[in-house]
Amino acid sequence: MAIETDTYYFCSYCNGAYHKECVESPSIYHSSGHPKHPLQLLWFEQYPNSRCFSCQYYGTFSCLLYYCLVCDFALHIICSREPTSLTIDNPKRHKHTLHYFPRKSTLACDVCGLVDDNYSHLLYTCLLCDFLVHKRCIDLPYVIKVSRHNHRLAFTPSNPFKESADCGVCYQKIDINYGEYSCVKGCVYAMHSRCALRGDVSDGKELEGEPEETYENTKIFEDKGDGVILHQGHPCHQIKLEKQFHDENKHCQACMLPFYGDGNVYRCMQSCDFIIHESCAYLPRVKQFMLHVHPLILELAYTTSCFMCTKCDRNSCGFAYVCPIEGCDWKLDTLCASICEPFNHYSHPHLLFITFGEYTSMWCSICQSWQRQPFNCVECSFVLCFRCATLPHKLRYKHDEHLLVFSYKEHADDDELYWCEICEKDVIPREGLYACNECEVTLHVDCLLGRDPYMKSGQTVVTSDKETIHYLPNTYPTRPICKTCGRHCPYKIKIKTSNGDLFCSYACYQEHLYNL
Repeated sequence: MAIETDTYYFCSYCNGAYHKECVESPSIYHSSGHPKHPLQLLWFEQYPNSRCFSCQYYGTFSCLLYYCLVCDFALHIICSREPTSLTIDNPKRHKHTLHYFPRKSTLACDVCGLVDDNYSHLLYTCLLCDFLVHKRCIDLPYVIKVSRHNHRLAFTPSNPFKESADCGVCYQKIDINYGEYSCVKGCVYAMHSRCALRGDVSDGKELEGEPEETYENTKIFEDKGDGVILHQGHPCHQIKLEKQFHDENKHCQACMLPFYGDGNVYRCMQSCDFIIHESCAYLPRVKQFMLHVHPLILELAYTTSCFMCTKCDRNSCGFAYVCPIEGCDWKLDTLCASICEPFNHYSHPHLLFITFGEYTSMWCSICQSWQRQPFNCVECSFVLCFRCATLPHKLRYKHDEHLLVFSYKEHADDDELYWCEICEKDVIPREGLYACNECEVTLHVDCLLGRDPYMKSGQTVVTSDKETIHYLPNTYPTRPICKTCGRHCPYKIKIKTSNGDLFCSYACYQEHLYNL
């Protein structure tokens, strides 16, 4: 907390400067927020776990605060200059005057339904009704826009005659005795008050009385008829619909996946190598992603650059959904952006949700990597990161006539031995693998896909350091040696820098730059 003043005391021995207000603060203070005991002026470092009851912030180790040794009640000096309001009138929240409740209590707030186990929030109560509310909940917005539902949500007070619903964020039951946010359009959809106001769910802005935001979501192509369109991702030539296109050496310009003949594509009618899945050609220009409060805009051209997806941490030169807000660095590849809740993944029998908070990380059950805000199962302990969630279900291997299927065995028998045909090392089934059940071929995920599966051969990228790197096919019988890891480059593509250095992946290239 900052004190705006031009007057200081200065210590010539330790060169320390002290606010005049801090030095002249009384050693004993009687607060209206804690009338039971007087507060003593102490250094924060003596009680580092104490949080100010007024502003809810912890101090710094050079901070003075007023503290009750009996009740663990703390106030910053600057907060003590603003006496606690003994009464609050907010007719919109409650029709009667609310009175300050100075005792520590394990009673639940009628607005958010939470019990303050740490006794860190001021409480107000109505003397006429059975109504109790945290001070921080008195001014909660009444109408908000959330990232996980298409309509706005409005605050609804407790309704004991209403049927209980599951929260759309944490998927736990909402207690009908406390407030909630529910859909203004009448959908059977609701959230706990505090879940709805999480930073990854809502920006917390009051939208009551504000007109609905409309986003221009025009098509990214012009229909020319007879299966021909002019796509903004390839504005120089028209592209034509082809059914069941199969060429696994070519990749969709949007999602960067190869073509296995399992769907229709649009292909350039001229000599260009532009091909795109039919579904990718129809991608919306604006998309609301479930974990980000701002709408994302589709960017189509990454001809001399690549981007790293915010959720799967993979580099891609395909289309991207980008947040247009300055200072917000969210970028999603089209595969991650297409996922929504509930998520039905072929590796797990139950539906998956994202119930973790925006700063919570968990171990992925498949790849064993530490990932922030992954999918999880509400019926068991299964966790799935976005990197594994977007792995293709089926892939082609050049030495097998059948499609290989992704497989994951959570309780694999340790006696079951699998062997990767590419790297000739053991494959662990509970870490995921691609397998052909007819030919008994098994491959590591990285060995089949590569470390950069969404970068294509022939791509030239200008890095942030202004260095030009080239993604080249790795097809020679003698594989080059990676300058970073020292291995023969095992993947389909390799990276070559402008000075001739070779790397097996972008991760190895970045590690090389880090070690310079």
